[in-house]
Amino acid sequence: MRDVRIRFSKTGVAKYISHLDLMRCFSRAFVRAKIPLWYTEGFNPRPYLNFTSPLSLGVEGLRECVDIRVEGDITDGEIVARLSAVMPPDIAIGSAAPPNHKMNAIEASRYAFTIEQHAVPAEELAEALRKNTERPHLPVYKMAKRGKEKVQKEIDLKEYLADFSAEAGENGTVTVRVTLPSSPQFGVNPKLFIDRFLTDTGTVPDRLRMVREELFVSDGQPFC
Repeated sequence: MRDVRIRFSKTGVAKYISHLDLMRCFSRAFVRAKIPLWYTEGFNPRPYLNFTSPLSLGVEGLRECVDIRVEGDITDGEIVARLSAVMPPDIAIGSAAPPNHKMNAIEASRYAFTIEQHAVPAEELAEALRKNTERPHLPVYKMAKRGKEKVQKEIDLKEYLADFSAEAGENGTVTVRVTLPSSPQFGVNPKLFIDRFLTDTGTVPDRLRMVREELFVSDGQPFC
């Protein structure tokens, strides 16, 4: 038995697949691909599957991960080939390799938001978005747990923005990149961030693409 980390991307129409459905999708794919998974012991044996922090519905992911345990002498290359042959459209298997970090080591995620609009010149919008970070406070409300109850909690986005950039592109597009907390203890939903910035700048996008590009551990190194 050995641990294997599978990297995959979830783009296009697959961004509308919930995390629960993604887990079901992979469970069925492993069966179809005849991957010799290790199963937990007890009354209800289950295959060991451990995913990275869930993506919000509508957000694409370029370097998502699922950890599995396999038995036998199947190689990492065989795992990639077998899974690639049975995965649905827009979920692409990238690699399989032994994990370097534990899943709970994830501390942050880098997101890219591509805003398509034609109301104002792209550089003007990019400058407005950059200036928005100069506000003393950027309060938003996020859901949190208090005991067994869910409550709204106010946080200040200003405290959590890292590596922020806003760059004008072609045809009126603006691409915003930012790194946000996403540890098991505390995370900032990327939709909270972009909704606040779009509201503050009075922007109504014709189209908005949201992508999680990378995951990081505490020292700023990419998660793998």
